[in-house]
Order: sequence, then structure tokens, then C-alpha cells
Amino acid sequence: MKRILLCLLATGILVSCAQPVSPTVVPTVLPTSGPVQTPSMRITVWLDGTRMDGAKIYQKLFPAKAALIDFQEVDRGKFPARVLEFNQQGSGWPDVVFAEPDLVAQVVDSQHDFALDLKPVLPQSLLDSFEPRAHQACTFGDALYCLRHDTAPMVLFYNQPLLKEFGYNLPATWQEYQALGERLAVEHPGYILGSFGDAWGFKAYFDASGCPSSRVLGQKSVQINFEDPRCLRAARLVDTLLANGTLAPYGYFDPQFNQIASQNKLLMLVGPAWQALYSFGGKPGSQYYQTADHQLGVAAPLRWQGDDALLTSAMGGAGWVVSKHTQNLELALDFITWMVSAPEFWAITPDYPAYTPVQAEWEKALSANPLFANDPFPAMQTASQAISPLFTLPAYDVMAVLNDAVGRALRQKKTLASQLPELQAAMSASAKAAGYEVKLTD
Repeated sequence: MKRILLCLLATGILVSCAQPVSPTVVPTVLPTSGPVQTPSMRITVWLDGTRMDGAKIYQKLFPAKAALIDFQEVDRGKFPARVLEFNQQGSGWPDVVFAEPDLVAQVVDSQHDFALDLKPVLPQSLLDSFEPRAHQACTFGDALYCLRHDTAPMVLFYNQPLLKEFGYNLPATWQEYQALGERLAVEHPGYILGSFGDAWGFKAYFDASGCPSSRVLGQKSVQINFEDPRCLRAARLVDTLLANGTLAPYGYFDPQFNQIASQNKLLMLVGPAWQALYSFGGKPGSQYYQTADHQLGVAAPLRWQGDDALLTSAMGGAGWVVSKHTQNLELALDFITWMVSAPEFWAITPDYPAYTPVQAEWEKALSANPLFANDPFPAMQTASQAISPLFTLPAYDVMAVLNDAVGRALRQKKTLASQLPELQAAMSASAKAAGYEVKLTD
């Protein structure tokens, strides 16, 4: 019988004491232009708190390499603006940035000119080990501008004890979801089925319906048509549930929504897979649930009855961007490939991995968690493979336009359906200002 020795890191994480193996990815083709490469050159990595946990493991396992890396937690929402500042200065660019696809889309134009195409410098065998469509959101034209970390697909979370207590069946379609909301409003006022308070709420419902809010057709061509029936049906569903109080007019992290969830008033929620551990939690101090009692169920995304394809949206699903300005490409690639592929890290992170070889390790840790009423992995895997093409965003700020539209509708107590013409005008203007041709059909 083999004995597996474990070592306790300073982060409090147990990892194998076996000699760790770092990918040490040597670029398959060195860039023919750009800065001179220097293996001893220090690099700067921008990341967030969750990814910092992985960086700490990397530091413990590979101290010599990590000594050349300056890890910085930053507000990555400012990433596009900071790039322009660095461009003006002619210096200061980070070498690696962890960022969502909507932010990556904003730094690949000629004005920002920041992201390095990763296709020529990464082994094809590595890229082939990701989920089939994982890199769609990182691909612009023929270039791959980020290495996908996670996919963050939207799933249907549900409170299993409440569902049983109320005698409700789990909906499988959006029509059944709306009908359940109408019934819940009458039979159990004060309980809710979800959140709709910002652009992410909009994406959750409208992407799943196939609404062409900004569908990328080509490098400078998008389809925007809020008069499409798929937009109208999503708007009417949202309007109905907002009106009867079963859809809360708040974002996922608003204090009012946290209060609803922590008071056990949240029957269901369409949300990203990472919310299971990050938001529901099941621990003292968690955002939604303070205990783990096998109460959280996870189901595959809802389908619109009559539609052939299952679609869902995503929230986050970030990737690793490497700067064109880096002078130590080998180290930058080593770190990002370790982050997407290291079992030591994926055993402790809440995100659904895009890199398939670590999915078994992640599923094992997830399914053993007493928070869940069922094994959540199959539903998350189905969702990840059903992410709408609408999640691939153009190089203008779609989310800002959606945030403005949703906020205005909620403040003025107007229906979403009534706001679609204004949204058509605003989104089209934003697209045209960025040099896109706007089409009503695909």
C-alpha cells in the first residue's frame, strides 16, 4: 500500500511532499519582434485574492522562479485604462494579468496593443487539453489573447430542503421557471427565485435566451437586435418576476440580496458555478449560507421549450493575459500554465477548471463538500459546454451599456421590454464608435 506524505504550506494548504514538477514551458516559437528576452529578468503579475492562493503555493514549490515574480493584487477593472497610461509613459506594463474576457477584449485593439498572441508560443498539446470551446472568449480573429483559467458557467442553484417543504418540482425549462415564480409569489410571498440588478443579471437571462445583444460575427462586425423575439421573451419573463417580487432587483453581492439569502428566503438562483463555494459557502462568515447541511442543489441550465440548443451565460471565467512587452516570456508562460494545470491549486479553488486533466481532482474535492445536496459536477460540466457564443465579447464595453440600461429601468420602475428600443440605440452607438459594423441579422 502506497503512503502519500503531505506537507503543510504556510497558506494552511496540504500538498504532496513529492518533488513538484513545474511545466517550464519554453516558447515553441520565439517572438521575432518585441523586447529582448532575458531569463533573469523580473516580471510583474496582476491577480486577485483567489489566484493569490495559487501564487503562494507556486512560491513554496518553486522558490527560485517565484523570487523573480512580483505578485500584485489589483483592481483589474482598471486594466484597460492603466494600459493606456503605461503606453503614454512607455513603461510600467505588467507582464501577466488575470482578467475576464470582457476586459481582455478592451486591450487587443491598436490603441491598447497589449496582449501577446499565445498560439505561436504555447504547445498545441497544451491547448488541446482544454474544454473544446473554452478559448472562444479568448480568441479575437485568429489570435489567442488569453489562456483560459476557468469558464464560470451559469447553472441553476436551488435550496433542496425548501423545494421539498413547498412541494415544488425542479423546473427544466424557462417556461416552467416563470410558472413556478408566479406560483411562489402567491403561495410563499417573500421568497425569491433569483437576482436581476445589473449587467450580469441581464446576461444570465438574455444570453440563455439567445438574445443578440452584441454577437460577434467578425473582427469588426456584430449583430445587435433587441427586437429579436428571443430578447422579447427574456424581457417578459424578467418583467413578470420582478413585478411579482420573486426576482430581486439586486446584484449578487448587494447587501439586500445577501440578507435575503442568509434568511433562507432564496429558493433558486441562476448564477455562475463559482458561487457554490464562494457565495453559498456553507461556513461561518459565508455570504449566503453559514452552515453546510447538504442543502444546496445544482442543476443544469434551463432550456427554452421549443429551442434546439441549450444555452447559458457565464460570469467571470477569466484567463491569463501575457504582455507583448514582457522581457521574460518563458517565466510568464511557466507561471500561467502551472496555474491552469496544478492539482495542488485546483483542489482548493472554487472555480470550474477549463483545463480538463485537473477536472477529476476538482470534482473529487467538490463532491465531498457537505454543502451539496447532489454531485454538482455533472450539471456544471453540462453548463460549461453550453456557454452561449454571446459570451465572446467585442472590443467595446458591452457591460457598461447593459449596467446603465438595467439600472435606469429599475430606478424608473420601467419594464425591460419597454427599454429595449433605447438599449438598441445605445449599444449600436457604442459599437459604431468602436468601428464595428452593426447588423440586425447574422
